[in-house]
Amino acid sequence: MKFRFMIALSIGVTLVFTILSEAAFAEAASKLDKAYTIPAALNPVWKWKDGYSEEETLYFRRAYTGEAGLAADDVGSYGARHLSEILPTATVHRDGPVSVLESAPMPQIANVVATTPLGTMTLGEMMKDPRARFKAIAVVHKGKLAFEKYMGIRPWENHLWVSSSKTIAGLLAHQVAEEGLLDLSAPVPTYLPELKGTNWDKVPVKAALHHRSGLDIGEGNVGKQGHPITYFYAIMTGTSGLAKDASLMDAVKMATKLAEPGEVFEYSSVNTYVVGTIIERITHKPVHDLITERIWRKAGMEGDGLLALSPSGEAQIQGMFSSRLRDMARYGMLYTSSWNVVSKERVVSENYLSKVYAASRPEIFPGNNIGDRMIKVFGNIKMGESYQWDAVFPDGDLFKSGRLGQCLYVSPETDTVVVFFSSAYNNTLFVFTYAREIVKQVFRKK
Repeated sequence: MKFRFMIALSIGVTLVFTILSEAAFAEAASKLDKAYTIPAALNPVWKWKDGYSEEETLYFRRAYTGEAGLAADDVGSYGARHLSEILPTATVHRDGPVSVLESAPMPQIANVVATTPLGTMTLGEMMKDPRARFKAIAVVHKGKLAFEKYMGIRPWENHLWVSSSKTIAGLLAHQVAEEGLLDLSAPVPTYLPELKGTNWDKVPVKAALHHRSGLDIGEGNVGKQGHPITYFYAIMTGTSGLAKDASLMDAVKMATKLAEPGEVFEYSSVNTYVVGTIIERITHKPVHDLITERIWRKAGMEGDGLLALSPSGEAQIQGMFSSRLRDMARYGMLYTSSWNVVSKERVVSENYLSKVYAASRPEIFPGNNIGDRMIKVFGNIKMGESYQWDAVFPDGDLFKSGRLGQCLYVSPETDTVVVFFSSAYNNTLFVFTYAREIVKQVFRKK
């Protein structure tokens, strides 16, 4: 049958029966929480696990919009796998021998149980739930690949990290500050003079680095007409109808004051963009080259990464970065004691973790979009945030989410990294609990 513009109307449940036996599907479905729903027209992500036809490819390229990207529908899911087809990109280059990740399978990881809006079920059951739109997961423990599954993408394909890539900006900021190139206490306009005379005048760099700028740029306002974060997201995702010279910096200048810098935690991609732009200015290098030189080429990556650019050519380090899943795991390993499995030299310095822990502020964590989300996902424990990590746990674990359901979870104490790709519909489902439960139930088990 010819591919006609009916892709968004096909029924996902029918396809599930072609992949699972009726008995297996019935068993999994019996444990689901029916309260969480997605549009029936959405296809399960595994429909296109092995790629798209030429007709589908052309359709999705033409149909993509920034709105679809944010919704993570079938069109948006295509865009997450094909960043260079929807936005201009700069290449983050790999170099040298590929670092080998030895396999040490731990199939029991599939039996880890967690509770999410889908219900209480095992990881294996969650991965079979078409509502989860869960594409891939990898777990590395003590430098070895313990678990790896691909449900909606091929192992050698790049996929958006979305905001999980914010940690890259945090690491680069730490590096240049250690080298004496960046004063984290200096006001932002010290390095970005175009922001002089704006509400950034009294915001120190460290306040932006830790999402405490005190400005009204919180992600919870995405969608509010006329709000700077709405305009910022429109540019970031390539929303149709924008001027060709639409600039992320224009959105940055629109920010109004909310509180004194450092007093409140207000997560925003604007902060990350500001930090990334400062790093470019003081090093006199584009950020994709900095990632190449300081991180990517040193970690034995399998493939190149891609960093999206705005219509005005600005680097989108705040979320529009893509790579292979294993390379995301290699990146996470740089924060663990197994860093030498992938790199000949330390990329994350010995004092990085102590800096992250010292900068965490659990007392201001609740009461905002991301803080309240993390509490809802992980429970009301004494979490904080710093250096672009969404959650800094009291046991030392670090977590960073991505809007599409991406996960970067690093447990330095247990030497474990959990990463996954997803296209969670409309940013309404979060299954990040599985990452922490994997560490707790398998690697931190007493």
